[in-house]
Amino acid sequence: MLAVLIAGGAVGYTVIEPDYTLSDGLYMTVITITTVGYGEVHRLSEKGRHFTIVLLFFSVLIAGYSVTTLIGFIVEGHILQLMRGRRMERKIARLTDHYIICGCGVVGKEVAMEFKEAGVPFLIIEMDPEHSELGKDESILFLEGNAEDDETLLEAGIQQAKGLVAALRQDETNVFVVLTARQLNPDIQIVARAAEERTVGKLLRAGANRVISPYQIAGRRIASVILRPSVVDFLDVVVEGGDVTMRMEEVVVGAGSPMVGKALRESGIGQKTQAIILGILGPDGKTRTRGSEMATLASVVLQEGDVLIFLGSEDQLQSLKAFVEGQVAA
Repeated sequence: MLAVLIAGGAVGYTVIEPDYTLSDGLYMTVITITTVGYGEVHRLSEKGRHFTIVLLFFSVLIAGYSVTTLIGFIVEGHILQLMRGRRMERKIARLTDHYIICGCGVVGKEVAMEFKEAGVPFLIIEMDPEHSELGKDESILFLEGNAEDDETLLEAGIQQAKGLVAALRQDETNVFVVLTARQLNPDIQIVARAAEERTVGKLLRAGANRVISPYQIAGRRIASVILRPSVVDFLDVVVEGGDVTMRMEEVVVGAGSPMVGKALRESGIGQKTQAIILGILGPDGKTRTRGSEMATLASVVLQEGDVLIFLGSEDQLQSLKAFVEGQVAA
């Protein structure tokens, strides 16, 4: 608006006043708008004076509007928001092996808090971060956008990400997000939320590794609290921390692990680490022991990609991880 006002003033003086060059018109426009009080280049005609009045009127309006807008921009915090947005963009660009949470509703918020507690790098894709409960937490990275768009997922670093959580409210949207994410990164670990049972199969076919139904889990949880309250209380303390020194963890048996090809009994893991092995999962996520086979857990021969679920103190957990990775002699 200011540029248009200056250009219009310079041309107007040149057209109205025959003695004025374009340079003279520009000079007269600037000293008129700024009200510095310098003299006229040439004596103005009546039309020139009328034009100057109009020019002053519009310059006051535009100057007032500009000042008001600038003050409002500062007072309302837009500058701080822009600075914060720039910082987030730089941090997001540097992320690798991180996790992406699509949606920050009830489920997404809980996932984010767990990730924050675990200290893993992650970011949240949300259409309106300002209305999210975590939107004002500057330690959490937000990317404003639609998780269904390829551009948004690419900006979130989907190709360098380790995992993605599709926690949007609509199942149909989660299906589309999972399908898009799987195409952009075939190796990423994807966990999706499903409100309805009929959507589980669609999400798995779209590319999700695991599908979680919050309502189903809540129902099972309520039943367990009624039927087995002590077991639930114990697991709550172990999983959520509490004041005890015991906690549950998992470790993957890698290709170079000395435990590959050995049974638990032969490996001596219990004697070396004192940690308690609770279960063994295969690379497909399914348990290697079922029902009556639990009694023979020690005889299970470990394979590459198996996951050990164990219970122990912090020192025991660190010893077990070092043992499985071959850092401690068997």
